[in-house]
Amino acid sequence: GIFEDYKHPFVVSYIGTSLLTLYLPLAFFKDFLLKLLRGLQGPQNPSVQHDDKHRINLKTLPDHVIKLGTKEEGNDVMESQKNDGMLGAMQVVAFGFCMAPIWFATEYLTNAALARTSVANTTLLSSTSGLFTLLLGAILGQDSINAVNVVSVIISITGVAMTAFGDTWMELSNRVTGVEDREEMVELGVSENHVIVGNLLEMLSAMIYGLFSVLLKKFSGEQGEKVDMQKLFGYIGVFTLVALWWLAWPLTAIGIEPKFTFPRPTNLQEIIIINSFIGNFLSGYFWALGVVWTSPLVASLGVSLTIPIAMLEDNIQ
Repeated sequence: GIFEDYKHPFVVSYIGTSLLTLYLPLAFFKDFLLKLLRGLQGPQNPSVQHDDKHRINLKTLPDHVIKLGTKEEGNDVMESQKNDGMLGAMQVVAFGFCMAPIWFATEYLTNAALARTSVANTTLLSSTSGLFTLLLGAILGQDSINAVNVVSVIISITGVAMTAFGDTWMELSNRVTGVEDREEMVELGVSENHVIVGNLLEMLSAMIYGLFSVLLKKFSGEQGEKVDMQKLFGYIGVFTLVALWWLAWPLTAIGIEPKFTFPRPTNLQEIIIINSFIGNFLSGYFWALGVVWTSPLVASLGVSLTIPIAMLEDNIQ
């Protein structure tokens, strides 16, 4: 894995989240194309011209009829605006800047956990995000605690636990470190305390993950109609790139992060870029669409589908 050769979870998280900035030019280019296509359609629809021939002369109608029609038309406009509810440009910017620290915290805590514990432990603990998502969704009014939701969460966590603990501790250790002797593992820095810290970080990441998904659904609308998801993730990337780089200093000062060094081998740099593109740029965006098109709980439980895919990859290798 990346963290076997480059134990800098902050750098990996910073690069991956900053890469989301690329969604901004894509979003603005999409808006430009849509505006251009609308302009090519012409200023007026032929059906509107046909309706103009049958337009009623208002001068021939009584005053009370005109007032009633104007009132109903105003109500229709207000109702249309209420149903539309699209956030303005500055509102999307503010929303993105508020969500950026939450998203970055989730990414960083997950990577920090992967650098300290096994993939099996990280996968198991990340599956608990469904529980936190259900609780936070009920508190914020985005979901309800019912029998179906509770059973779904329990089945998901149970299935992940059975998969994660199917192997012995030593087999998991061999898979992660490639060594069999416990003393040699301690020399490499894979102590039990190290693993416990990694597990706690992943648990905290699962909690923040649930918070992010619930807030995303709450302010994006039932089907994500209030927010352009590309612009939102683009602003998350911009805020991370500009405003969160300095966190490397305090994290290094208190010993959580090692002293910063650039990844020297060229192939390691390529691996980090590819991992950031697939693990952040693509999967994060598609996951967000899953949240707003379904529900935060469904998206959280769907993350567990990565387990059989990872097992299949291990068997192929």
